[in-house]
Amino acid sequence: MEHLSHLRHIIASLDEALVDSLCTRAQRRLNESLYALPAAPPPDLQALAGQFADSPTLAGRAHLLRPAYLHTLLPLLCDPGQDKGQPACLSADGACLDALARRLALSVHVATRKLEALPEALQSAIRSGDPARVEQAITHPAVEAEVVARVQNRASARAANPEIPARIGRLYAEWIIPLSRKIQVHGLLAGR
Repeated sequence: MEHLSHLRHIIASLDEALVDSLCTRAQRRLNESLYALPAAPPPDLQALAGQFADSPTLAGRAHLLRPAYLHTLLPLLCDPGQDKGQPACLSADGACLDALARRLALSVHVATRKLEALPEALQSAIRSGDPARVEQAITHPAVEAEVVARVQNRASARAANPEIPARIGRLYAEWIIPLSRKIQVHGLLAGR
């Protein structure tokens, strides 16, 4: 489990970069006119997790995240409306997608490390082949609460708008952490 602890440290570092990028992007408005959004909604977290885990490149993973980022994350993060400095907005979106893809990519490695030293409860869940049961076995609410608190603290030190830390905490609690778990589940079930 020493390797898993090391990965958690790396994830914390990647969270800092992601939170910094999200804080920079949150200084801009939503700028809906910058993007032609597809009519179809992005895939649900389960489908996105499988596609993400199976994608071999960081660029491919960022591309997969883009629809969900535009449809889900940005509306939660940014105020509606348009900015005049649209190139800066596009640059911030690119940085956010890159940081998000890097952070979530570690979820694949976490699943690999968990396969190396499986507790009985996780072994049993994996043998069942039930994704919900595997997700329940790897979910640690106290650890997730610590992550949300850590990213909100980071955002409090970086955000210009006092509402942003809570928005980023919500993004982590409702989207980033659940997607990370589902990526791990996909890896754990694929490795059995």
